[in-house]
Amino acid sequence: MPKKSNEILFLNLYAFSLTGGVEKVSRKFIYALGKLFLDSTWSSYSMHDERKDTDARCISTKKYKAFNGAKLAFVATSLLKGIKSQTVILSHINLLPVAKLITTIKPKQKVIMFAHGIEVWDKLPKWKTKFLQEKVQVWAVSNYTKNKMIAQHGVSAQKIQVLNNCLSPFLNLPKIFEKPQDLVKKYKLGENTPIIFTLNRLSASEKYKGYDKVIIALSKLKQQGQAFTYLLAGKADETERLRLTKLIEEKELVNEVKMIGYLPEEELTSHFLLSDLFIMPSKGEGFGIVFIEAAAHGCKIIGGNVDGSTDALLNGRLGQLINPNDETEILIAIQNALANKNHQPELQQQITIENFGFDNYLNKVKQLLSNPVAN
Repeated sequence: MPKKSNEILFLNLYAFSLTGGVEKVSRKFIYALGKLFLDSTWSSYSMHDERKDTDARCISTKKYKAFNGAKLAFVATSLLKGIKSQTVILSHINLLPVAKLITTIKPKQKVIMFAHGIEVWDKLPKWKTKFLQEKVQVWAVSNYTKNKMIAQHGVSAQKIQVLNNCLSPFLNLPKIFEKPQDLVKKYKLGENTPIIFTLNRLSASEKYKGYDKVIIALSKLKQQGQAFTYLLAGKADETERLRLTKLIEEKELVNEVKMIGYLPEEELTSHFLLSDLFIMPSKGEGFGIVFIEAAAHGCKIIGGNVDGSTDALLNGRLGQLINPNDETEILIAIQNALANKNHQPELQQQITIENFGFDNYLNKVKQLLSNPVAN
């Protein structure tokens, strides 16, 4: 725990100007630092954020230094601040060069790095691998990412701690689990038609999310006479939008599949409540924050069994884990979920909060900062 001023410096690429999983982690960590420590004992700098995007609930705009893409200014300021700080924490592996500069001047500098998913799974430049092995304490968001870093980069298991992602401290969870009738009308949904929901970026470069496999499985479900509506939410790039439109037409699911585009955070709760099933059979999740968000709203869930989704779904306690490459297995899991009349959304929510609530996260951060692994 900090004993003198400016002991912790948290560096991030983005925290408030983007809405992806890494950015959510950064926002929650900034909020946690503010809860744990006095303002004078920590600072946070962002390479790409714009000051106007700062969420004042997490940190004041006066305290948060947002460099709006001015990389040289960010690096220079971080270097000067870093050599005066006891601990430098990085939100992403792409910030390792800054930590390298700091340790060149201050060789015994304590460096901690968040490890999320695919950015640390593949081969790295030799200097990064060596630096990770020798100088960095790693906080992995899942056991899967921890094990990948051990196997791929030879980082000692003792230098990696698992800090699972958590629910937003600002999330207002429902106490009544009823479908919002305004959305039923908006999407022209049948009164008793099961609603299947997926929420993620629809990107030609991120096909590992598995939503195309879901569409193929649903075409077989339709052939069996099962009615359903599949809401596929998320901002789509043009290449992926065209590919999915063609696939939906080929599988004769034009009336069943609705690509509803980007959903702002304030609309997530209503869409989770609308859904009978949340599905994302991904094979590239470092953790999968959307899984715990869906579970906290009481949803039935299907996820993949070959990545960090296993951490988010508590190895099957919060949902079915299936082979994301097996369309038949996906189909069977959907059938089982829709047929399950014993699902208890209240219990689903309770288990999620017990394991991934912000208070638990706060206590774990406090523990890790109090008892760091020695370099």
